[in-house]
Amino acid sequence: MEPAREDWLATLDELIAGDAVAFARLADLIQGHLARLRAYDLRDSWQDLVQEVVVALIRARQRGSIREPRAFVSYVGTVTRNKLYDWMQARRRPGNADSSGEPEAAAESVEAAREQIERRGPDMLLDLERGLLRLAEKQRRVLASIYLEGHTYEETSKRLGMPLGTVNRLQREGLRALRGHMGVEN
Repeated sequence: MEPAREDWLATLDELIAGDAVAFARLADLIQGHLARLRAYDLRDSWQDLVQEVVVALIRARQRGSIREPRAFVSYVGTVTRNKLYDWMQARRRPGNADSSGEPEAAAESVEAAREQIERRGPDMLLDLERGLLRLAEKQRRVLASIYLEGHTYEETSKRLGMPLGTVNRLQREGLRALRGHMGVEN
């Protein structure tokens, strides 16, 4: 017999209502994501990161951005990863008390991308514009909806009248094609 699946949206709603046990369950989920991200060296900061993620989840729920229970765990993983990367970037900035930091792969890739943009400057923006024009119409519409207009995958699916799986596939294929058009390694 398969164990019952956690109703994470209900857990988030319980937390919003002040349930401390709901906070502990969500904290466990977030810490699980931090473990999958192999952020063990930063374990002393996990509680701060958990709190930042929880605040982001509460705000997203109150805005109505979180509606699909099946996507909740993935959404938490994305928010956790983004908060971790933001924290790592802030830690590496000169002038921070803790700027020595470990040479984390994610922070290094962000720095490499930033250097490439600075080096190529306006040329990269032209390459991006040309690359977007070379995409298939559906790919371009999906990428514009998600990255330029800030819609979720679900919102994009509804707006464009496409199944969610199709939106995911077009996003993946569109990004891969765009990288190829821009000469960026996949």
